[in-house]
Amino acid sequence: MKISHRITQLKSKLEDILPNDGHLTELLEKLNNEIEEQERQIDILSVAGAELSKLQKQSTALELILNTARNLTNSDGGTVYIVVEKMDDDPFNPGDIESRSLSFEVLQNETMNIYLRRKDEGKDILPPVPLEENGELNLKNVAAVCANTGKIINIPDVYNAKGFDFTGMKKYDQTTGYHSKSMLVLPLRDHENELIGVLQLINRQTKDGKTIPFSENDQTIVHAMAYQAAISLTTQKLLKGQVNLFNAFVRVLAEGLGEKSPYTYGHINRVAKLSVDLASTISDYNDGMYKDIKFDETQMEEMRLAGWMHDIGKLTTPEHVVSKSIKLELLVDRFELILERYNSKIKDLEIDYLNKKLNGIENKEEDAFFKKLESSKNRKIKNLVKDLKVLNETNTGGEFLEDKVKNLVNKNAKIKIDQYLEVEKKNVSGQKRIVNVSLAEKINKSPIIDPIEKDYLLIAKGTLSDRERKVINDHADRSWRWLMRLPFPKKMVKLPLYAGAHHETLEGDGYPNQLVDEQLPIQSRIIAVVDIFEALTANDRPYKPPMPLSRALMILGNMVKDGDIDAEIVKIFLNSKLHEKYAAQFLDKDQIDEIDVAEWIKKYYPEDFSNTLPI
Repeated sequence: MKISHRITQLKSKLEDILPNDGHLTELLEKLNNEIEEQERQIDILSVAGAELSKLQKQSTALELILNTARNLTNSDGGTVYIVVEKMDDDPFNPGDIESRSLSFEVLQNETMNIYLRRKDEGKDILPPVPLEENGELNLKNVAAVCANTGKIINIPDVYNAKGFDFTGMKKYDQTTGYHSKSMLVLPLRDHENELIGVLQLINRQTKDGKTIPFSENDQTIVHAMAYQAAISLTTQKLLKGQVNLFNAFVRVLAEGLGEKSPYTYGHINRVAKLSVDLASTISDYNDGMYKDIKFDETQMEEMRLAGWMHDIGKLTTPEHVVSKSIKLELLVDRFELILERYNSKIKDLEIDYLNKKLNGIENKEEDAFFKKLESSKNRKIKNLVKDLKVLNETNTGGEFLEDKVKNLVNKNAKIKIDQYLEVEKKNVSGQKRIVNVSLAEKINKSPIIDPIEKDYLLIAKGTLSDRERKVINDHADRSWRWLMRLPFPKKMVKLPLYAGAHHETLEGDGYPNQLVDEQLPIQSRIIAVVDIFEALTANDRPYKPPMPLSRALMILGNMVKDGDIDAEIVKIFLNSKLHEKYAAQFLDKDQIDEIDVAEWIKKYYPEDFSNTLPI
């Protein structure tokens, strides 16, 4: 039972015993009212303390703080300011504060029906209040004075107050008809006694609506609440700072990848954005098997981070493999070496022709002999150049390799050229190096296309050999392993799975861990679809020309039919027209062609997809 209830009972009994003692009754009434008010305030503080511990957004917490302070004191209005420090951007002297100001975060006035708050990263409600002007402390604005001095300011009537500039407030009253009177301004300090903000209350009111000054009890109770609130805000600030630091670190890593491979950075950017857009679209989609899927703010941030980090393993993938645009692009372009050998072979043919011509002259051969000799030489040179052009074309890679091209590569690999020099190689620091060069005692023969180059030219699809493809694919394993070592908070503990499983398939034949449908959450499936779509339509790849939208969606459709990717996600992607919005923003105009979504669904969407849904 509350103390106020006991006082009421006591009052009733005393009235029975001393029915005519009005003074005692008055004292008990006054005591009862004071105790009721304190109990009301304690209840408010208890609820506010519990709520503050739950809130994670600063703007929401500031609203709760102001509402609580107003309820505690029956204030008509109030404002919460947060201290904003602008740091000097001098890289050789970091950490210096260039300026300090108070930012309006929450503004309320019940009489005027005003309830404003600055949205996160949004525009200011009102211009910020500078804490210094022309190198001196601002001791005119009441909130700035409170911040600069650290003192509580209790003003019974602002119109009679001295030492403060209330010009703006008086002008507002004149314009709106409102009458500002009593004011209580308190500093918000954290556990280290550092100022983090200012709480300003206006017009303390009685139950009948009369404006009165703030009492010492109001000052004490709000000050106690302000300290608790400041600690809560500091905790939020520290948590937000950790999140911002981690997010910035992720972006720095991505930018590092960008300096190594600009198109990889573009890919990461687009995958992160489209993953969030597609997740948001699925959350808003109220049809089909995923109609009950709703991603909250934390899950959306988790999706964004997973998109940014899905290719983090490429940090250590060799750049000449990541951006390999032609088959023979190793540490150097080996086609240039082949070109020199063909050039050397042509010179061999010219020298052979001249030697035979000289012998013919000595032997006094007929004109027909010399014409045949020259014709044979020109034909061989012409064939070499013709074959070289085909080799150059196949060097760029493609979807498949024709048999006639394979035969041409094998035929040319048997051609020999004369070598007049011989070299001696030794292992030096784990690498084979040429340590001596000398003139050969006899002319040696070497292939015009060496075995390594031959194997690369015979790559059937794309520009990567099996070994290089494995090097590329290993980035997914590294992404997984590296992310698993990071101590993600409990709400994001599955982020490594979302980011690291983007090359897994529902059938279990993906990499690096051959996961199957029930092991792949919807977040992983979203990133997988986005990663493939972006890779197919990207117009900045050095190793392939841009692909039309229709062909990319045909490939996605075939992957759906093969059971590799989530059919429902692709269906939502198309039905929502998100593919059109993406294409308009990121694709070349000649890539964008007409897509019949209904026909795509009819052709590729499986009759039953329910057995592959995530658990």
